[in-house]
Amino acid sequence: MDNVHDILDRAWTAHSAGQFDAALQDYIWLFDATSERDSDVAPLRLSYVLNAWAKLAEEHLPARQALVALRDRDAERLLAGAGSDGTDTGADIDTDANLFNDVRAINDKLGDAQHTYQLFQRLPASLARECANSALPSMMACGDFTLAHTYLPHPDAHLGDYAAEVNAHVATLDLLGDAGMSELLATVYNYMTEVRLILELLEGYGDHAAADRLRQQAAALITSAEARACIEAEFAHPGTTLDAMVELQNAALI
Repeated sequence: MDNVHDILDRAWTAHSAGQFDAALQDYIWLFDATSERDSDVAPLRLSYVLNAWAKLAEEHLPARQALVALRDRDAERLLAGAGSDGTDTGADIDTDANLFNDVRAINDKLGDAQHTYQLFQRLPASLARECANSALPSMMACGDFTLAHTYLPHPDAHLGDYAAEVNAHVATLDLLGDAGMSELLATVYNYMTEVRLILELLEGYGDHAAADRLRQQAAALITSAEARACIEAEFAHPGTTLDAMVELQNAALI
């Protein structure tokens, strides 16, 4: 779907030129056009398209209103599929979980964790389990660490499983090349995002001893010396990994 990339470029150009209404119409079209999960352009939806739309919303009130309207539409669709009384209607749970993630991503851009939290509480149990990981940051942002802990009752095991996935992936990388190093940094960035989520949950829940233990284990569980060094640097100076990713990308453009 090369047309998607062309229209995204057109929207950015219109936005930069102050043609806000034209840019908004393109962002609305793009969000729907990239909704097919298996398409090559699907990753653009909650990254470039939503980011650009949210940036426009900071400057153009109709863009924010349209984003809120989209959020409300998808939330209503989700609840209708789940059943208005919170029961499971037998709809496709994966589809509903994807829809919840869309709403959560929009709420993140709107700074409305409360909406995500309240929506999550209205989901049937089977769907809530599928959506819990996406909703955890919103639960904690709203101060409900008890609810968050019920969906991540064994943080040690969770971190261990994630570390094993990191180890398996890093073992396949050629760390002598820029591509391999870029992938290593992205993997560490995602791992540290999860580590911080777990630590925030434990601290908020009041289990400070477990938080201290897992903070120590986060690097020790990783077998690659290069990955461990990145993790330790990130703990010492938050933002180091992202800065390194940007620097590597900029160097590739020279």
